[in-house]
Amino acid sequence: MSYPALRQPKNLKFNEKSKTAVYNEPQNFLIVTLKDGKKLVVSSDTYHGILTAGELYRCVFCETEMARDVICKERHKASENHRKILEGYPHIDEFKENLLRKLSASGHYCTVCNVVVMTNYAYRHIEGYSHQVELDKAKGRALSYKPNC
Repeated sequence: MSYPALRQPKNLKFNEKSKTAVYNEPQNFLIVTLKDGKKLVVSSDTYHGILTAGELYRCVFCETEMARDVICKERHKASENHRKILEGYPHIDEFKENLLRKLSASGHYCTVCNVVVMTNYAYRHIEGYSHQVELDKAKGRALSYKPNC
């Protein structure tokens, strides 16, 4: 019995010598101290809303794209314009340690997971397995943090 053409399963073939670039970029971390005194350690990129999109970086707060270059990314994060815009997106107290920021009426940014989620799925996201895993990692990094003093 054959299937109609539109219902046949897709046979995906992966090219072993694909031209996909592998990036080995350094990770810097920040300590986020919550109002209740708890600490979480998240990557600098996630705190600043920097997403990776192929050959580009994208800042979700400034809505800008930049070349996938570490120096360019760090320059953007240190810019006065980015810092001013970032102040306009505080973490929402209602979500406490889940570190969600409201981007618009229809979207939130999760600092823990570095993803944008639709507003009506925000609670589902923070209760989800992948968010809990990332949150546990952030808590674990905070417990093992030792200052360089």
